[in-house]
This record gives sequence, C-alpha cells and structure tokens, in this order.
Amino acid sequence: MEECKKKFGISRAVEGIVKLLSVHTKKSMESLYKNIIWPLYRNHGHAYDSLKSLLNGDDHILEGLKISDDVKEDLMKILKVRLIPQPVKIRSDFKWRCYTFEGIDAIKKSLLNGEKKGTKNIPIKFRVVGSPLYECSVSTINKNEGFEVMNKALEEVKKSIESKGGSFLIETNPVILGENEKSISEQMKEARNKKEEEEEESEEEKHEEEINPNLVNFEDNDLKITK
Repeated sequence: MEECKKKFGISRAVEGIVKLLSVHTKKSMESLYKNIIWPLYRNHGHAYDSLKSLLNGDDHILEGLKISDDVKEDLMKILKVRLIPQPVKIRSDFKWRCYTFEGIDAIKKSLLNGEKKGTKNIPIKFRVVGSPLYECSVSTINKNEGFEVMNKALEEVKKSIESKGGSFLIETNPVILGENEKSISEQMKEARNKKEEEEEESEEEKHEEEINPNLVNFEDNDLKITK
C-alpha cells in the first residue's frame, strides 16, 4: 500500500511539472509527454527519478530526446522549484537539573558538547523554554540524518550532565514539527494566556459581587427594600 501511495505521489509530481512546462513553452501536454516524459519512463524507469538526476547535473538523461534548448531551460527552472526538497524542523524537548558545585557551568558545558555533535549542514540549536525545560532543534532536508544527529546530540548532553551529578529527562522524543503540531513552548504560552483570561474573569466577578445592589424582598405581597 505504501509503495502504491509513493508511486502515485511522484507520478502526480511529474504531471504537475508537465503542466507548468506546457504553460511556459506554449506546447501541448501531449507533445511534452510524447517527446520527453514517456521516453524517460521507457529508458530510465520512472520519469520522476530521471528528472531528479537531470536536476543533479546528469545531462545524459536527455540524450536522444526531442527537446530544444529553450524547452530544456524552462524545464530546469521548473525542476529547481518543484524538486528541490524543502527543509523540515526536527525538535525534542527535555528537562534537566544540576545542583552540584559546578551547576550552571556544567549545564553550559553540556550544551556545548551537544552542539559539537551537529554538522556543517545540520547544526544543533538549543533554546531555553522555561528552566528546567529546554528545546533541541535542527533544520534539514535529510530527515533520517537529522534524526541521527539530534539523537547523538541529546545522548551527549545526557552523558555530560549526568557525569557532573545532574539529571536529564526527555520530555518529547525527536519529531518533525508539522503545521498542526505545537511545541511545548507554544503549549505553555497558550496555557499562560488561558490562565490570565480566567484570572481576569474571576476578578471581574469578584468586583461585581463587591458592588452589591439593593436587595429586593417580597413578603406578603408587600415590597420591602433592604439596604
């Protein structure tokens, strides 16, 4: 099932590229499929993989195809937009403490040791959410490598702080931060805002009770005002 979904997805991607190329070159989609896409399927398996290879500099992919220089130029422009993977953010939240003599110095050193596990393309970033809660994050186009680098960084931080008598606890495992997913820092901010709103409402209710109007009692059908 997963393989079918993947094949459907990349086929849709190829169709989108052909549509854009048709608009830019004023050529019909049928002619582009006939002269470029279908030959790529026959000669190299899936056209999507062939177009990725072309984007990476393998010009031999287009050998023997009926494609002009102008069409090739437009195709390359489209591929640079549609096939270059977008970076994703991976994050993990953790709590730690160190009440030994080294204290803050031990925490700083642990963070520095963790950052050293990052690479040139995938640097490690640490951010304090609200002590003792911290966030570790990376931005990368290679998800697998991103997870590997982050896990190494977190393991190094854990090892370093525990060697100084501190404690380390993963609050959330490394995950890709999606559009509908909120980090713990955002959840805490929402919780604070909600608490402030509830406190404001409570103050308003208390204020209304203090400004108590005259009470009206009805006894034996006689109206009595009590002050």
